[in-house]
Amino acid sequence: MNKRLFAGIDVSLKNNQLCLMDYDGNTVGKPLSFANNLPGTLAMVEYLNSLMDAGDFEKLTIGMEATALYWFPLFNFLASSASFGDKDAEVLPLNPKVVSNFRGSYPDMDKTDIKDSSVIADRLRFGRIPQGQVPNVDFLALQRLTRFRYHLTQHVSQLKNYAKSFLFLTFSEWSRTKPFSDMFGATPRKLLKKFYSAKDIAEVSTGELRKLLHEFSKGHFRDVDEKTNLVYQTARDSFPIPKELADQVHMLIKQTLQQLELLEKHIARLDKKIAKKMRKFSTVLESIPGIGPVLAAGILAEIGDISRFPGQAQLAKYAGLTWRKNQSGNFSSDVTPLTKTGNSYLRYYLIQAAQCMVNHNAEYREYFNRKFKETARHPYKRALSLTARKLVRLVYALLSRNQLYMAPEIREHRKLVHKEVSRTSVPKVQSENSQASQKPKETATKKVKTLTVAAHPKRTLPRQQEHARGRAVNT
Repeated sequence: MNKRLFAGIDVSLKNNQLCLMDYDGNTVGKPLSFANNLPGTLAMVEYLNSLMDAGDFEKLTIGMEATALYWFPLFNFLASSASFGDKDAEVLPLNPKVVSNFRGSYPDMDKTDIKDSSVIADRLRFGRIPQGQVPNVDFLALQRLTRFRYHLTQHVSQLKNYAKSFLFLTFSEWSRTKPFSDMFGATPRKLLKKFYSAKDIAEVSTGELRKLLHEFSKGHFRDVDEKTNLVYQTARDSFPIPKELADQVHMLIKQTLQQLELLEKHIARLDKKIAKKMRKFSTVLESIPGIGPVLAAGILAEIGDISRFPGQAQLAKYAGLTWRKNQSGNFSSDVTPLTKTGNSYLRYYLIQAAQCMVNHNAEYREYFNRKFKETARHPYKRALSLTARKLVRLVYALLSRNQLYMAPEIREHRKLVHKEVSRTSVPKVQSENSQASQKPKETATKKVKTLTVAAHPKRTLPRQQEHARGRAVNT
C-alpha cells in the first residue's frame, strides 16, 4: 500500500481551503478552511501532522495554484519554515492553466472552493506535474519594481490621451499640425499652463511669444523665429470657443499636466532603484545597442532563471510571441494572429526592446523594414512582433551562455580571421603528412593520427571559464 498523502489548497485573500486525498483517491479527513495568515497556516500544519500520524502516511505532497501573489507567502512558509517532523514533505506551485484543463475531465462539476481544492489534490495524485515558477527572492523584488513601473507608464499614456481630448477644445490645431515634436514636452506644458486657449496666444505679440519660447526652451530651439511663427499660426487657425468653457478646460488640462509631472518623478525614482537592483544580476542584455537598464531589468525579472527553458522556442511561447497554424485540407491561412497566451509583462518589455533596437541597431532595422514590406495588412504591428520574436533568440543565447552582444561587423571579421588561420595551417599539416608517407605504412598511419589531434586541440578550460574571457555571440 502506497503511504502518500496529497493536499490540495485553494488560496484566496481571506481563507485557504484544504482537501486531502490518499493514493487511491479517497478523501482523508474533512475539508477545512483556514485563515490566510500565520496563525491559520500554523493550525493547518498541525492538522496535517495529526492526520499523517493517525494514517501512518510516509510522504506529504502539497499543491496550490500560483495565481497573483496570494499564494506566495503561504508557499514560502510551507516550503521553508513549516515543520512536518520526520515525514517527507514537498510543496508544489501549480500552473493555473494545468488545473483548469484537468477540471475539464469532470463534467458538470460545481465551482466552489471545496471542489477547487479537491481538483488540485486529485491532480497531484495523478503525478507528472509541470510545476509553476518558484521565483528567487531577488528576481521577485526586481519584478515588483519593473511591474509597478509598467503600470505607471500605462497610466501616463492614459493621461496623455485624456489630455489630448481636452486640448482639441482649446487648441484644435495643436494635434493636427504638431508645432512641437513632443506635445507634452517642457515648453508645450508651460505654454498650456500659461494660456487658457488658442485665442489668448493669438492675441499676444510675436515678439513677446518669441521671448516666451526662448525662455521656456532655455534656448534649445535652432530657429526660434520659425518656431514662433508656427505656434502663432497654429493658434490663429484653431477654432474659438466660449471663455466659460475655455476656463474650465484649462483647469482640467493644468491638473492633468500636474499629475503627469508627479508620475514622471515617481518613474525616475523607480529607474534609479531598478538600476541599483540590477547590480546583483548579469548585465549581458545591456550590451545590446538600444537596451538600457530598465528594459533589461524588465526582461530579466520576468524570465527569471533562464535554465528552466529548454530552448528559445519555449521562451517565445512563455512570452506569447508565437503563431498557431490554421490549416484544413488544401487550405492554409496566411493570416495567423499572435497567441498572446503567455506572460504579458515579458511580451510588453520584449516589444518595447524590439522598437528601441529598430531605432539603434542597423541589423534589426533592416530586418524590421524587410518584414514591413512583405504585407499590406497591419505591416507595422506584424513587423514589430516578428522583430521581438527574433530578439527572443538573441536574449536566450546571451543569457544561457552568459556572453556579450557581438555587432555584425565584428562577427564577420572574426569569421574571416578564423578562415585565414585555418587556411594557413593546412599546408603545414600536408607537408608533415607527405614526410610521414615516406616512412613505412604503419608508422605513417600513426603519425597522421597524431597530427589530426594536434590540429584540433582539446578544450583546456571549462566552458564557463571560456565564457568569462569575454567572448560574445549574436543570432
